[in-house]
Amino acid sequence: MVTSFGSAAVICLIFLYPIFYATLLNVKGAEQGYTEENKQKLYRCTLDTPVKKPSLNLKVDLENMEMTWDSNITVTLCSVDTFPNNCKYATPSKNKCHFESVRLHKGATFIAKMKYMNQSLQESIYFPPEEMDGTAAENFSCVLSNVSFLSCTWNAGRNAPEDVQYFLYQKYSKNHGEQKTECPHYIKNAFGRHIACHIPKISIDQVNNIYYFKVNGSSNKSQIRYYDERLTLCSHEKLGAPQNIITNCSEPLLKCRIQWTPPQNNYNCGIPSYEIKDETENTTYYESSNYKDITVKEKHILQIRMRKTVNVPRTHLYGDWSEQIILDLPPKPIPPSIITLICVALGTILLILSLVFVCKRYHIWHKLTNPVPQPKNLFQQYSKNTEKEWVDSLPAAHEPDEKITFIEEVTDSFKK
Repeated sequence: MVTSFGSAAVICLIFLYPIFYATLLNVKGAEQGYTEENKQKLYRCTLDTPVKKPSLNLKVDLENMEMTWDSNITVTLCSVDTFPNNCKYATPSKNKCHFESVRLHKGATFIAKMKYMNQSLQESIYFPPEEMDGTAAENFSCVLSNVSFLSCTWNAGRNAPEDVQYFLYQKYSKNHGEQKTECPHYIKNAFGRHIACHIPKISIDQVNNIYYFKVNGSSNKSQIRYYDERLTLCSHEKLGAPQNIITNCSEPLLKCRIQWTPPQNNYNCGIPSYEIKDETENTTYYESSNYKDITVKEKHILQIRMRKTVNVPRTHLYGDWSEQIILDLPPKPIPPSIITLICVALGTILLILSLVFVCKRYHIWHKLTNPVPQPKNLFQQYSKNTEKEWVDSLPAAHEPDEKITFIEEVTDSFKK
């Protein structure tokens, strides 16, 4: 009986406990001024509701590098991102931003950063390359020479059709309102295709002047992709060799001053200096002026070229080397005694040669060396004559006897 009563009590407690606990919570909530239902409602009110991103309706004028939007939302900053990771920023002004000219042929992303409901949001618009790859001009380069003469060259694209024709346009990248100017003088190849452009005079007033170049193409067979580039022209300046080199040497210290005339260059592109190479000593000197003083102790072989530092970008430009300049010690003077001996020797040789010539011309040597005739020996001559007569008187074996018809009588006077 007791056991059954205890079991029934436990079952009752199990069923009544949830009801008691819920009633207790309601009483506690009532004391705090809200029920469970009000708690859920308050929790929903404190959630961060998602902010719907507004649209600026961005529009970009690639020709003038201008981005605009149709909205009253405050835009705090504009930027353009080009390949490879090259960002340019601009400050908004009256619902638009102006950018410097940038490279666009590999695509660009224009971004507007705005402030909306205390949050920083951004909207972007992407311009991918649309034309077929491999048709744009390739190997584009420019060279600045003779202060303001600009020459730009390029090659046809590897996939460009045969009838492609290219046109070059240029402008100063920071002048937003300036229109692009077409090349005034094209250079054509044998097929009549433009492969280079000469601009006789281009203005450069600062070392960091950046110019924007764009090469468009046209063809009847396919679309041609454009190529564009930003160049700091000062970093592409070609420097010539120093001219009118003069050397002045003084004694007895043997000091020589070398002076030269600078080649034509654009002084707005930086202050030039000069590099002097001594090939004999294998050393290099740097001079800011157009002269150099050298003490000559041995033979020197020098060459000079212009050197210019361009800050944007920081590179060194080197001109052509000048012709070789040879500085050597003057020859030592010959002692007077040696000069006297040389003169005497030369005079003696000249005199001997003159005498030989006169003797040979007038046979004087033959006359001087002709022997003197000796007196005749009569007795020796008489013996020779007698012997000759005796030999002649002998008859020959094969000859017949001859009769003597003449007899010479020797007188006493002859014998004496």
